[in-house]
Amino acid sequence: MSFRCRSHVRNFSAGEVHWEEWNPPRNGDTDRRPVVLVHGLSDSCRTWNRLAPALAAGGRRVVALDLPGHGHSARPDAPYTVAWYASVVAEWIRFLGFSDFDLIGHSFGGSVSMCVAIERPGRVHRLGLVAAGGIGSEVALPLRFAAVTGLLELAAPVLMGVGTHAGMLVLGGNFNAEERRHLARANARPGTARALSRTLRHAIDLRGQREHLMDIAHRIPEIPPLAVYWGDRDPVIPVRHAADIARYLDGVAVRRFAKAGHYPHREAVADLAPDLVRFLDAPQRAPRLRAGARAPRASAATVARQASPRWQPWSDAPVRQWAQRSLKPLLRQPPQRDSNGAASPADLGSRPPPVPC
Repeated sequence: MSFRCRSHVRNFSAGEVHWEEWNPPRNGDTDRRPVVLVHGLSDSCRTWNRLAPALAAGGRRVVALDLPGHGHSARPDAPYTVAWYASVVAEWIRFLGFSDFDLIGHSFGGSVSMCVAIERPGRVHRLGLVAAGGIGSEVALPLRFAAVTGLLELAAPVLMGVGTHAGMLVLGGNFNAEERRHLARANARPGTARALSRTLRHAIDLRGQREHLMDIAHRIPEIPPLAVYWGDRDPVIPVRHAADIARYLDGVAVRRFAKAGHYPHREAVADLAPDLVRFLDAPQRAPRLRAGARAPRASAATVARQASPRWQPWSDAPVRQWAQRSLKPLLRQPPQRDSNGAASPADLGSRPPPVPC
């Protein structure tokens, strides 16, 4: 079955936002709700290029954006908090005119998607989380180190590109050589390191993820039907988070994939796609908060304060200061210069033309 895939770019409050759109065949059923896809950290909308066609072939309009600081979107001088990302996604969805849609988020994009459910109450009809952040606190040690030290912001664009290529080879995801080159080029753009460093700093510290589903769940008037998908071999966020969600919510569909890692939407698409389509199409009941459920870090903080009035949260500042003082001379690079020898701007929005999907 054939379908069209097109690239789009438009200016929003965060600068240029690039997205790709898969449309169903003209003679297909176009009455189904559109699907919005949100990628994870240091990734792009192309991460969905295996799952999106399966959703579009079923008669859905499917859209996937490059988050600011990623892919072909702008790199504004912004806070890059989860809430900020969610506000940009919500603004983009308003432009698309979606009054009722399904939302799927991967990894960090899962945290953003949960926040969008607050930004657009009653509009998110189904919520799918793929190896999502914000369901537990544990996360891979390299991400914690990068978040605490802030060294990414010191990295030169060339180091970002090389690091991206090497990281994709380690993490898997069934990315082919062209896809790895595309993402390495995107992450080598000036401004990417700053965006990723600020994102990590707000989302992660030495103890792991700062924000949790239960920090925001009480603010959602009604939690939309929710499905969680995870790879058993995930090296970034532990698969046990898929089971842990039952501690917080009743009525969540959970599916695990034995041979998949952090990218089940790419590594197990043959199994995930039909399961996701059934979840989107079939009647579902809304999950319910379990009585007394709390975010794990909030609970630990409460217990610590009760045990000791002098308890204070652990500060990452000394670690960050030490790392930057020790390693900054090694990472500092001369500013990039253009063909005339002038230093290039700090880059807030320039981008190469989108590559056809």
